[in-house]
Amino acid sequence: KTEKAGKLQQHVHDISFELTGSELVALLLESHEIKRLRPSINRAQRVRRFPFVIHTYENEAGYRCFEIAVVNAKNRNKYHVISEFPKLSHAKGRLNRARDEYELCAHLCNLQTGIGACFHYHIKQCHGACVGAEPPESYNQRAEEARGRLTTAFDKDFFILGQGRSPEEMSVVLVEEGNYRGFGYVEREEMNGQPEFLRDAIRPFPGNPETTRIIQRYLSKQNGVKVVPVTG
Repeated sequence: KTEKAGKLQQHVHDISFELTGSELVALLLESHEIKRLRPSINRAQRVRRFPFVIHTYENEAGYRCFEIAVVNAKNRNKYHVISEFPKLSHAKGRLNRARDEYELCAHLCNLQTGIGACFHYHIKQCHGACVGAEPPESYNQRAEEARGRLTTAFDKDFFILGQGRSPEEMSVVLVEEGNYRGFGYVEREEMNGQPEFLRDAIRPFPGNPETTRIIQRYLSKQNGVKVVPVTG
């Protein structure tokens, strides 16, 4: 028996539980309860980090830059990390979408290397920061907007549907405006392919970096996850 198990046995006076039916909901609820109750034996959830990050810095010419890096506990403090991912492909996809949306320079996003203009400048999707045609002031306005977008955990709003507390029920997790918003349950027979009422079933919960990691890990490891876009 471990020391922690011994302390747990000594201090537990009552055991209660809440049926969730879903591994994802169980993990999200556990995270919330640990932060709410602050148990002495489990002082805080172990910090789980993803190895691939997008970090930002300003180069010598004054342009806001972004870069994907691989970090660990020893070198993480060297970077100004704005988002983290379980897979390199996820980080590249997220940064490429931000580059496209805000017409950023691929060189300044460290998505392309070389001397002179980036590829997107030639197809008029970069304003020319790579060749000095766009000053830092105007470029950085868009780059700051992109940074705000990149700091949100998800770039789409959606529901995650899963097993409920009974065969007739489904669990619903809401991700909106880039972050986890809560979970709830709906009857399967009430779905009828119409997701509009799913929001009414949501029990609000605060999002945080841990809930973000839980959802990202779940989506990256689970096959056949049912994701429904938020409509209206």
